[in-house]
Amino acid sequence: MRLLSLVVAVATSAAVAALLWFFFDRPVPVEPSWNEPLRSVSFAPFRRGQSPLTKTYPTPSQVEEDMTALVGRTRGIRTYTAREGLDVVPDLAAKYGLKVTFGAWLGTKKETNDLEVEALIKAANAHPDSIERVIVGNEVLLRRDLPPDELVSYIRRVKAAVKQPVSYADVWAFYLKNPEVGREVDYITIHILPFWEDEPVAIDHVEEHVVRIVDKIRETFPGKPILIGEAGWPSLGRDRGPAVVSTVNQARFVRQMADIAARHDFDYNIVEAFDQPWKAALENTVGASWGVLDIDRHAKFDMSGPVVEVADWRLRAGLAIAAGALVTLIFGRGLPGLGSRLVLACLAQLLSWLAVTAAFHADAVSFRWWQDIWAFLRGGLPVVFALAIIERASVFLADPRETIARLPTAGMVDRWRGAILCLFCALYAFVWTALLFFDGRYRDIPVIDFAVPVFGVAVLLAIRAVQAGRLGSPLRAAFAFDGLFIEYLEPRRTALFARGLLLAAAAALGSEGLAIIGEDFSKDHPTLAEQVPLILQAMISNREMILWALMLLLMSVPYWANRSTGHKS
Repeated sequence: MRLLSLVVAVATSAAVAALLWFFFDRPVPVEPSWNEPLRSVSFAPFRRGQSPLTKTYPTPSQVEEDMTALVGRTRGIRTYTAREGLDVVPDLAAKYGLKVTFGAWLGTKKETNDLEVEALIKAANAHPDSIERVIVGNEVLLRRDLPPDELVSYIRRVKAAVKQPVSYADVWAFYLKNPEVGREVDYITIHILPFWEDEPVAIDHVEEHVVRIVDKIRETFPGKPILIGEAGWPSLGRDRGPAVVSTVNQARFVRQMADIAARHDFDYNIVEAFDQPWKAALENTVGASWGVLDIDRHAKFDMSGPVVEVADWRLRAGLAIAAGALVTLIFGRGLPGLGSRLVLACLAQLLSWLAVTAAFHADAVSFRWWQDIWAFLRGGLPVVFALAIIERASVFLADPRETIARLPTAGMVDRWRGAILCLFCALYAFVWTALLFFDGRYRDIPVIDFAVPVFGVAVLLAIRAVQAGRLGSPLRAAFAFDGLFIEYLEPRRTALFARGLLLAAAAALGSEGLAIIGEDFSKDHPTLAEQVPLILQAMISNREMILWALMLLLMSVPYWANRSTGHKS
């Protein structure tokens, strides 16, 4: 009979988990559909381990391989340098029928700038058919690498030497701040990235944002053709305010951009063709995840039809459901009755789901060798936490009266496990939140990493609350850290953890308010009366950050309960 009830619990929880996996990962309808190639995409064919920062560049064969992957997906490509292995691009573009917007990279070093400009001029004159226009410099004014007058001198130099239209590319606001640059170019190249605005724009408001900026540029530079040189949306990384990162939103943005450009008569270039692992060194996960094709050159989505957020969800579901069933069979054998076994089985499926998600996420956001090592730990620790939590739950469910009445004697393993959950999770969460507060623009919000310990503890607290209520025991003692993980903590130290996590929750929300304060924000909203409501709104507009703040509060519950129980093991 016991075996039968265990099998029923495993089968029921597995079936429910399978339905939930299917429901949350079902294809999402995305409009509009777009059945034509994109106008242009940014082409930087860097592979994992290659980077302009380390001067490790793609080989000619890799450049050709990547260009063939774009045939049929786009009519053209944009490059950012005329050298560094991309000198072969014009010939290959002619071979594969792609038009090129060829760029020269300008920085702070005159010698390098001269080499770039010379290479640009040489390529443009040698390939008038494949190179249809050129761009001299990318976001030079944004980076403050050159003053406007030096930038203009390079633009004039190229204009005098080539027949193609000449432009300069920068964030749209810098053309408005430096109109003298706009007067020099043949066409205006602006970057419109709603995700990166000081005041981030939600995916639902992208069209009005883009059209408003294009109209403003047209008013400032009447008669000048406009190219949106960068427009895109990341598929992985942290959210920014209402701008939510996801593959579905990326697909929606790219399709919208093609549709908006056709209806409002301007040209565009999507950033970018491939995910760029090297950009993680500058902008963390979100910087590496703007490609319409991933690192392995697989398309993340089609330009029409529904979009699946997690392409390999069936593999993840199979691993998680199998792991949850196995753990239930191991820890559920000694439990009395179907009810307690079903509770444990459902908890095992939940934690397996979260642990598998954390492991796959750790691999997905690993872009360099040292991150591979960290990914192993980052993906493995949730498994350790899940097993510790399931073991605790099995103890509580086995004999509620015994575990509520007194704490079982703690062995070495129990103390070690409790120390990990206490010190590692709480301190790491506090440090990570401090980093978000002081420098959080590109830093990931660690919701996935902490999902297992936080939600696992939440289930333990729920089990203890029900048991304490039935037995008439104090809720605080049932919730206390000592009561959960058999680890004695001095009340004063526990109070510090509790206050630290509470402070971290406030800092997490505050970091979103600080993130929008920039040069353009201060200029557009010069008074405190204008700024304060927008800052407060930013603090509550990021659902991912709100979830992280709530997780920190939940993580603090055992410490608040423990600080005055005076319990000793």
